[in-house]
Amino acid sequence: MAETWDLPEQPRLRDGDVLLRRHAESDLDAIVEQCRDADSVRFTTVPTPYGRADAEGFVAGLAAAWERGEVAGWAIEAGGRFAGSLDLRHREGGWAEIGFGLAPWARGRGVMTRAARLALAWGFDELGLAGVHWQAVVGNTASWRVARKCGFRREGEVRGLLVHRGERLDGWIGSLLPGELVRG
Repeated sequence: MAETWDLPEQPRLRDGDVLLRRHAESDLDAIVEQCRDADSVRFTTVPTPYGRADAEGFVAGLAAAWERGEVAGWAIEAGGRFAGSLDLRHREGGWAEIGFGLAPWARGRGVMTRAARLALAWGFDELGLAGVHWQAVVGNTASWRVARKCGFRREGEVRGLLVHRGERLDGWIGSLLPGELVRG
């Protein structure tokens, strides 16, 4: 049997007006809007076209993955409004991989950096993570900016690292160890 985490009940994590919480049915329309955004389509693996059934499947799948101990994932709320999603995906050897996406209206305001720091601190402190990997398509400078501000070291550019819409693309990869997290 593959390794998994023994995850507690999903915690609510807060930094000022940024809240990490369980996804809710009331988030579905905002998830659809975010996942139809050109940058979300360009840099993530969201289905395209993206509809309400996709959002429902995402939310249900994330909740089930939490129960199985495979993924710790949250909705990001900023100023009382759904702003995006973030997760830590279980990897072997005590590691995780971080993934995130943010609604266009919330970008450039430090929301994702604060959300990522909350999730990473929780992962290191509560799960005892040995480290976290971050990956992005080469050119996704917004994702790199968040990772860098959290303390990730970009290890390099790997040819053909990521499969995106059936095409192999070059990717950036980075890592973060527990003592390297910039906590804010």
